[in-house]
Amino acid sequence: MNCTEATQEIIEIIPDVKGEFTNQRTAVTPYKVISIFTGQIKNLIVNNDRTTLRRCIQKMNRFYRYGDQSLKNAIENNFIYSLDSFTFCCEPAYKKMIFNRLSSNLQNNYLRQVYKSGI
Repeated sequence: MNCTEATQEIIEIIPDVKGEFTNQRTAVTPYKVISIFTGQIKNLIVNNDRTTLRRCIQKMNRFYRYGDQSLKNAIENNFIYSLDSFTFCCEPAYKKMIFNRLSSNLQNNYLRQVYKSGI
């Protein structure tokens, strides 16, 4: 899976985001795709939209499992890196629900980043 396919799948879940992908003045890169998707996930967490959030996390798991290496790198360096700050003020049960939805590979990458940074 490449960033073009990922973009199409993101638009299927969150149709409102289509404008963000089409208004880009430069080429759509895996980092931009994941950055936009990560921003949408942050909004879902803030707005407590659990249904769409679950679908987005499932999609992120899919991208990480079947994506090409550049898409995986973007997920590790953007989504995983930002996840802690998004969930910092969440209720413990809500935070647990979010992390339980992550695939084991993404959970391991998250833990690796947290322990690596010394948090």
